[in-house]
Amino acid sequence: MAVQFESRPVSLPVKIAGFCALAALGGAFGYALAHVTDFSRETVSWDDALAYTLGFSLIALGAMVGLTMVVKRDAVPKGTGMVQIVVFVLAGLMFLAPMVAIDWVSPAVAFAGIVALFAVQTVGNVIAWRRSDEMMRRVMTETSTIAFWGLQSAFFLYAAAERMALIQPISAWGLTGVMMTVYLVSSIVPSFRRGLT
Repeated sequence: MAVQFESRPVSLPVKIAGFCALAALGGAFGYALAHVTDFSRETVSWDDALAYTLGFSLIALGAMVGLTMVVKRDAVPKGTGMVQIVVFVLAGLMFLAPMVAIDWVSPAVAFAGIVALFAVQTVGNVIAWRRSDEMMRRVMTETSTIAFWGLQSAFFLYAAAERMALIQPISAWGLTGVMMTVYLVSSIVPSFRRGLT
């Protein structure tokens, strides 16, 4: 199924409002990141700091997609915009929940919530795949391939070094943050090749 694009002229005031909204979004992102956690505290480990950064970044990406849908509708494939927003925001919430949610609810309840969010996001990913055109599917496939081979090689070398006690072990939480970071960086390569960024 081919994805259709809707073209709509964008006036100068709307463009200016869009840039102002992006600037405000960046300011809000920095403020929230600085006030939710203090990275200078010894209690914030590097893997939690990475998870905070990923969580806020993914939520910000979702907000940017939403803003793009308002300011420049033809830049977002028809039928995928809202799905992309849901996928990004849920991914961000899932990275933040293990550190933030347990301040209000028990770990068991927080984990149940994460499982529910994961299920909804998985459905969202499937819908996004089905609604994407061939080029977008190719980008998704290349991103997954680059991330898989890169992580496979890196994790093997890490595992070998850890087995020989050459380096300190890394928690599964830290490895998950590294995995998502590699995946996000990997998505840039095929996107640039096809002029999508």
